[in-house]
Amino acid sequence: MLGIPLLGSRSEAVGILILLTLALTPFILNVRLLFALIRRLASGKKVGRRLIFVTLAADLICVLCALDAWFIEPHMLTVTRISAASPKITSATGSLKIVHISDIHFEQHSPYTRRILSTIAAERPDIIVVSGDNPQMRYFNRDQFFEFLKSLKRIAPVYMSPGYYEDTVDMLMSPVAQTYLEHGEHAALNIRGTKIVIQGFGPNEPVMQTSRVKGRDALYLVLDHTPDAIQSVSRLNPDWCFVGHTHGGQVRLPIWGAVTTLSLTGKKYEYGHYRIGKTNVFVSRGLGLEPRPAPQVRFLCPPEIVVLTISKGNPSKL
Repeated sequence: MLGIPLLGSRSEAVGILILLTLALTPFILNVRLLFALIRRLASGKKVGRRLIFVTLAADLICVLCALDAWFIEPHMLTVTRISAASPKITSATGSLKIVHISDIHFEQHSPYTRRILSTIAAERPDIIVVSGDNPQMRYFNRDQFFEFLKSLKRIAPVYMSPGYYEDTVDMLMSPVAQTYLEHGEHAALNIRGTKIVIQGFGPNEPVMQTSRVKGRDALYLVLDHTPDAIQSVSRLNPDWCFVGHTHGGQVRLPIWGAVTTLSLTGKKYEYGHYRIGKTNVFVSRGLGLEPRPAPQVRFLCPPEIVVLTISKGNPSKL
């Protein structure tokens, strides 16, 4: 469906196996406890206290994890702050603040979407970049979605690249039509003396070396929905590339990380900051949830707004 891979690597298959094992453990323990109770009724043999304790503990952990995944984390909005430096920032600019959001999967206005807007507004960004999958497939209110985009524009200029679901709405009729960037289109702007170029690509669009935008004195930002083309994008030598799609896995396991990313790159670029040559890449956990019938859950992976502050200076690895 939509060209999205179910599994990007063997490690993701292993992750799913680990998740299934953890999910089935309470069920297996409860079955063992049930048979132990039946044996006690039939033969009078005592049930081991350890089995009772372990089963009850597993049940409690399972219930707490389910409550967190279904009811708490999907709305537990977080802000991830990153500081960086670039010689392309002029002294007159001071600090340049960029807010990156992705994978809104907007359905309708709600207290959560209003909290997204108020949180972004409180950051007072210079620009907002959005890396795709913003309407929720066919399950969204078009007018309310456009109103959400208008509200974003009132906060700061919005630049957006397409994801897989933007084809469900005519984005060229949207409030961000003039800054909706796909097929390598770019926009040039100047913020307090700093030149900035923002280029956008949609999923499955080829990124060619000839796609590079001229103007090496400008801060060069690229928006792309999936991590699939990160290596190709890095050959364009942008300063920053903003990506979404993976949702950080949406369900993560301790130590292991994302169970699956639905990306061709698997777990290689599942979430966070990466450095490829001179290019900084940030893969966002996103704000929304995969469309139903996918489970509407997040676990160890709350939604996020990324705030990047770039000051004048020599860049260094974060």
